[in-house]
Formats: sequence, structure tokens, C-alpha cells
Amino acid sequence: MKRVRLLQLAVYIVFAALFFQNAATGLYKGFMDGIRGDVDTSGVVTSVIPGSAIDPRLIAGAKDGNMKLNNNYSLEDISVNAYVRINAKFINTPSWLSALNMILAFACFIILAGIAYIINKIIYSIFEGSIFESKQLKMIWWIGLSLIVYTIVDYAYQQVDFCVSKSLINSPVTILNASAYDFEVLMCGLLVLIIAEAFKQGAQLKEEQELTI
Repeated sequence: MKRVRLLQLAVYIVFAALFFQNAATGLYKGFMDGIRGDVDTSGVVTSVIPGSAIDPRLIAGAKDGNMKLNNNYSLEDISVNAYVRINAKFINTPSWLSALNMILAFACFIILAGIAYIINKIIYSIFEGSIFESKQLKMIWWIGLSLIVYTIVDYAYQQVDFCVSKSLINSPVTILNASAYDFEVLMCGLLVLIIAEAFKQGAQLKEEQELTI
């Protein structure tokens, strides 16, 4: 039983780490703004956009994201990450966009928490020896489906978060859209669905064998 509890705890830790990994930028922004009181060293009210991908063409000497250092070396596909501090009077992000950003972030958290909860129930069912019951098989199926839904919600969150950051940036500074669809989680979701179907077939064969005997 102790081993089961450790596995369940590990599941919550892993999924919490996944959430914070994806939402770390926004959480850091809120945390730092809270500490600094949204005021920079000169006393101007500001807001911070951490981890912004800056357009490399803004770098002196860079052309189309490339820059020649000397006859022997050159930099290509330059990627620049920076913490951008903006004067608050230039912030005009629509309230609905900020609200949507928060809703999607919360939705990501709920989905991951739900997946972790279901996984822990499955772990306990393994301990009880009831993993092949129809209820547990449905839970495995729900895990796969939830992982797929998570990839969609997470990608939507990234896009909205980029729109929020873009609304804070004014010329000549521009930021790049660094969001990416999480195909790894998608593949995991599809794999879980396949496993769920395999378990279902195995459970049916087991029932047929028991009836035959």
C-alpha cells in the first residue's frame, strides 16, 4: 500500500510540474509584478513580459535573422529571449482577452488535475486487482481523450498568451510567436486510447474464457 501511495504522489508531482512548466512565464510575471509593485527603478508604473522572443532583425548588424561575425563565423536563425518591461500607460490589452487567457490557463490546470486524479484511481484499482473492470477501462479511455483535449486547450492558451503579449508591445520592438502544438502529449493520448482498446479486448476475451469454463 505504501508503494501505491508513493506512485500516486509521484503522479501529482509530475502533472504539477507539467502545468508549471507551461504556465511558468505568466506566473513569474505576476509574481515579479507583485514584488516590485509594478514600478521600475525610476518610479514609473510598468508591466513585465518575461521570456519574450524578440525579432532578431532588431539587432544591429543582423539581416533576416542572420549576422556575420567575421570571415570564419556567422550566426544564423538568431533567437533572442528577453524580459520586456513596459510603461503601464501604453498597456491597452482588451479585458476579454486577458480573461480568456486566465480561463484557458485554469482549464489546463483542471484537465491536468483530472488526469492525475484518474490515474491515481487506476493505480489503486491495480492494487485491488480490478483493473480489467469496465469502469476502470472507461477511465483509461478518458485519460487518453483528456490528453488530446489538453493539447488543444494548451495550444489555444499559448496563442492567446501571445496575443496578450503582442498587445503590450509597440513599435519598434516586436515579439515572435514561439507557441507550438504539443505533439508529444498528443501521441501519448493516442497511445493511451490504443492501450484502453487493447485492455477492453483483453477483458472481453477473459469473460469469454470464464463463460466457456
